Amino acid sequence: MGALNLSQVLWEERRALAGAPLGFPPETEVQPLPAYALAQAPPQSSPSPGTLPPPTDPVPEQLLTVYEALNTDDRWALCLSGGGIRSAAFALGILQRIAALEVTSKRHDKETDSALRQFEYLSTVSGGGYIGSWLSAWLYQQRRLPRRGAAASTSKVSQGSTPDCVVSALNRRDSRGQLGDHEEAEPISNLRRNSHFLSPSFSSISPDLWSDVASVLRNLFLNWVLLVPPMILAVLVTKALYFALIDAHTITDGSKWFLVVMTIPTLCLLASLSFSVANRPARGWINVSQPRFLLCDLTPFLVGAALLVFVLQSPYGLATLSDVLSAGGFGFLEQFERDHLAAAVLIRGAILGVIFFLVSWALAPLWTFIFGKSARPPPAARPKHPRIEPFAWGIAGAAFGLLSAAGLIFLWSVNPSDSAATAAGFACVLGLPWIVMARIVADVIYISFAEFLSEVDVGLEFQARSSGLFTLAYLGWLLWFGLVVGAPPAASWIESQLGSATVPSLAAGGGLSGLLSIILGASSKTKAAAEQVSGLRQYLGLNTLAAVAAAIFAAVLVALLSIGWDAAFKSFASGADGHIPWTMVFVAGIVLGVLIYVASHILSINRYSLHGLYRNRLVRAFLGASRNEKERDKTKNAFTDFDGRDSPLLQDLWEHGVTPTGANWKPLHVISGALNLVSSKNLAWQERMAAPFTFSPLHCGSGSAVFSDGAYRTTYATADQPQPYGGKLTLGTAMAISGAAVSPSMGYNSSPGVAFLMALFNVRLGWWLANPRGDNPYYSEVKPTNALRPFFMEMFGLTSETERWVYLTDGGHFENLGLYEMVRRRCRVIVVSDAGCDPDYAFEDLGNALRKIWIDLGVRIDLHGLDLLKKRFKERPSPAKEDPYWAIGDILYSEADGGKSQDGLLLYFKSGLHGTEPMGVLSYAIAHPTFPHETTLNQFFTESQFESYRALGYEIAERAFEAGGGLSVDAKTGAPPTFLSIIKNLKGGIGGSPQP
Repeated sequence: MGALNLSQVLWEERRALAGAPLGFPPETEVQPLPAYALAQAPPQSSPSPGTLPPPTDPVPEQLLTVYEALNTDDRWALCLSGGGIRSAAFALGILQRIAALEVTSKRHDKETDSALRQFEYLSTVSGGGYIGSWLSAWLYQQRRLPRRGAAASTSKVSQGSTPDCVVSALNRRDSRGQLGDHEEAEPISNLRRNSHFLSPSFSSISPDLWSDVASVLRNLFLNWVLLVPPMILAVLVTKALYFALIDAHTITDGSKWFLVVMTIPTLCLLASLSFSVANRPARGWINVSQPRFLLCDLTPFLVGAALLVFVLQSPYGLATLSDVLSAGGFGFLEQFERDHLAAAVLIRGAILGVIFFLVSWALAPLWTFIFGKSARPPPAARPKHPRIEPFAWGIAGAAFGLLSAAGLIFLWSVNPSDSAATAAGFACVLGLPWIVMARIVADVIYISFAEFLSEVDVGLEFQARSSGLFTLAYLGWLLWFGLVVGAPPAASWIESQLGSATVPSLAAGGGLSGLLSIILGASSKTKAAAEQVSGLRQYLGLNTLAAVAAAIFAAVLVALLSIGWDAAFKSFASGADGHIPWTMVFVAGIVLGVLIYVASHILSINRYSLHGLYRNRLVRAFLGASRNEKERDKTKNAFTDFDGRDSPLLQDLWEHGVTPTGANWKPLHVISGALNLVSSKNLAWQERMAAPFTFSPLHCGSGSAVFSDGAYRTTYATADQPQPYGGKLTLGTAMAISGAAVSPSMGYNSSPGVAFLMALFNVRLGWWLANPRGDNPYYSEVKPTNALRPFFMEMFGLTSETERWVYLTDGGHFENLGLYEMVRRRCRVIVVSDAGCDPDYAFEDLGNALRKIWIDLGVRIDLHGLDLLKKRFKERPSPAKEDPYWAIGDILYSEADGGKSQDGLLLYFKSGLHGTEPMGVLSYAIAHPTFPHETTLNQFFTESQFESYRALGYEIAERAFEAGGGLSVDAKTGAPPTFLSIIKNLKGGIGGSPQP
């Protein structure tokens, strides 16, 4: 249905950058790609995989051909890192200085041009996307405004073609803030004015502030309408089971409905046990996956065990089981039971267990008909001793029955008050776990005969995984039912011992623990489990504390819901006898069910998160800044100051069929996000928990190895894809997704213990989009059709690449520099602006990028001069440092692609402070010791703060270009150097070997 693989996407980008229409049939020979003679794209039915293999495997031939062509094209990329508005301000300075640098054009040797116009790609992540999207929007607005007869957004700056206006207007002041020949361009002055973008006014009575508060509370309420009813219903269903067990004590004679109830556990247990026999490696009959195991083995066993507990709580049920045994020839036990009750119960249980297990053994072949498999096992699975297997299964059945009967005796003995409610409580909490434990023990006894069975090692592993899943069910039931059933009597006991104010105080403490968990979970200091250090610090770290606080809050919440239901039942109990108000239970269940269904289909999981508030303010501050103020005043909402025209459609940023050079220059903007894979089946990605996901005017999707087929969609409508992907995505939405730093799922920063509370309190900036894979019919939808399932996936960390909907967050949750995707595109020159928060100069973002580029793309990058960046000015009167703010890297494409591929160059800028910066920067740094690495959580920049980061970026780029000879001209021709020669000179100056 129109999905593209990686080869097709890279080739279509190649064609677009040459000004060609998209979607032509292939040409086998790789040629350089001039504007007038274009190589053609791979076919839609491409046999090559849509992902890059690891370095140890050979690259598919067709993809290698694409890489060779991309390398020949000599494309350049400018990458702006994540880091919130700090990164945006720093990147603006870098951008301005590059725009101001005059170089000899790489396309026409005798022409002088801006260095900025040498770049074909603009790659942004998170905060870098703020300023990158601002530039893309400015180019877009400047291109379209003259057509409408409106004033240009670069008024009072320059005249000329669209990119000429924008590029020349980018730099009208030098790094020290001196005025040039013209006033500062309006889009830049608008940025300064909007640096406090989340709430423009500082005042505590500002409408902006209270509008934000109202939006947060509204969205929180609507999310609770979606989320809280399922939790209330879950507690109600648990209460209903508990009440049913209380009523079971009153059933002393038979009725049709009770006979049906007695039949269901028999059928469920037989289905589960017979499936277990058929699915075991020793039989080799059906061999199904884990989801089928959960559906056909674990689920029916749990249902059967729960109903069995209900039956055994009824005097009539016990009598019926005794009658069945008597009719089967075991009547001699009646006299023995009068003298030795406990022993007789144990014997009856063992007999019933043997019967159940042997009958299930006989029924096992039926599953081969259900799954369409042969009942004849393969040779490797044929038993060594055919008669031992059923004997072992029968022994396991005897153990199962014996332990289940022992559990019944235990439940009788722990109720000294002879109260039906107390007995039901113990049975509800302990009954099913006891039966599950009996099943686990039975499996262990069966597998103890392993030496007589076939497939011994595989059988042991099967038993271990099966028992592990049953143990999870055992513990989950114990915790949930223990909380729901035990909370009300525990609260009553606490009040009687410590006073009536104790329970509300404990509830308040639980609420505070929830708040603490959210704060710690969102903290930049909280690390994912895999990143924590070993030993005692691992258990005392912030992440562990956050998880404990989250667990406490969840437990208090469930307990309060249970106590609330008990209070409601007491209010509506029928008469003084305290009978259970079943009418209320059924009516409440129906009302909650209807509410859940309606809310999940009406409410949007995307629209009512914090994403909308965040996106709208980003759009107003950065994309709105690119527009002419007078024109915007005519179209904006006068009450809110928002304007939907600020954010263009993502697909409209690109003019198809127009070569993006000269008067039509514009970089192809690639915005990086992260596709969250917290529960991915790819075990190698357990640490990452995310894959790259990109947005561009041409395509959206992922080329990650987790996809084996097409994983991209065109941003615009095509013949194969009648609707645009994601319902006409806007630039503002892509920018906000790329900057969605705080969400329950946060790539390698995900912490499962905190995700529940972040979702519950709607601390969610991420966005759900349709999986771009080819088999997804919902590719054009704006939001999930049912909000409940993705909400719970987000809450419990179940996001993966296999679902119809994928959860997208900040690109920094995968890679924070934007470098990864540009290496994938084989760019020959890459400039990176890194303003990440790195006060210790650990280069975490850089190391993460280089590591993933090597693992996923097979490309190694050698860096020169990185150690010099660690020398930094801290506080006066420390001596000033003249060391560089940059490092140079060799991108070794030739190692990965072989052939005639040429290596690339990386110019890496790192924000730092050496003591030689302009006084405006230094004075701010002295007053703010953490500059230039102030926390990313601070998105409320003042004018001086914004300007200090911008000026620092400008100064760093100017120092680099000066050191690389970029400010000099050729003595004979008077021509400036090329940008490539500047980078080579920088490389030689820091000890690297300059390229020829």
